[in-house]
Amino acid sequence: MRSHEVAAANAWVLTTLPALLVAVMTSVLTPLALTAAAVPRWLRIAAWPAGALAGLGLLLVEDAGVMATLTVVPYAGVAVAAGVIGAARLIARPRSASRIALGVGLAFVPAATFWLACARAGYALLGYAPFWVLLTAAHFHVAGVYLLIVLGRITHDRGRVAAAIALACVLSVPLTAAGIYGPAWLEVAAAVGMAASGFGAGVLLVTTPGRALRVAGAVLLLSMPLAGAFALRDHGTSFSILGFDPLGSMLISHGVLNALAFAAISLVVLARSPLPAGLVDERR
Repeated sequence: MRSHEVAAANAWVLTTLPALLVAVMTSVLTPLALTAAAVPRWLRIAAWPAGALAGLGLLLVEDAGVMATLTVVPYAGVAVAAGVIGAARLIARPRSASRIALGVGLAFVPAATFWLACARAGYALLGYAPFWVLLTAAHFHVAGVYLLIVLGRITHDRGRVAAAIALACVLSVPLTAAGIYGPAWLEVAAAVGMAASGFGAGVLLVTTPGRALRVAGAVLLLSMPLAGAFALRDHGTSFSILGFDPLGSMLISHGVLNALAFAAISLVVLARSPLPAGLVDERR
């Protein structure tokens, strides 16, 4: 592409693409994730219209403010309910690694939604501009919710290695959150740790029965090294795809692959699959 075409495309990637990805998350992926986590039926049903409203708001109400924030309110209600269910499951026994991952994944739905609500309100959470707040909301939806729910499903009765990978991913999410506000070294270390544990999740998926889940795992094996390279970009691992800057390259590769391939494929499969016996007690 010519330089002016690259500039125009990069502007689209840094403005429209994040909103589009998060719209897919709220309207499709989160309802699928709640179904895969076997939350009560009323919450699974409520998640679809609430998520659709939040998604439409992202696409149709471009300016942050009161109207944009109102479109997220029903989704926030669903998120709080999911968080309460997740907390209740974490309190219940036994606390296997798979049950912990599933419970924490639900508990992180309101946390991810809080970042989304702040972005729609135009609030610079922790001093970050709304653009970065929206990207952080996207990250926590994928890494904090979808990845953990998927791991909670596929690591059940898979042994110590699978349990260790699930717990590593669980711990990586709050470490990433701490890195956002903490020193630069913690941010880099947490991001690299998240990439490494996510790669481990990919290994688990490609060794899980079912062609679709193996494809989802292969996507993680491709996308997580990109996340590690981006985290270490100040140490000589910066990369560019099709002439885009490092952030734009990250969005069209790691971001798209994780949201539209890994999460979509794995959640569709797991939402349609029976819940492993003993994983959670509440199934209605």
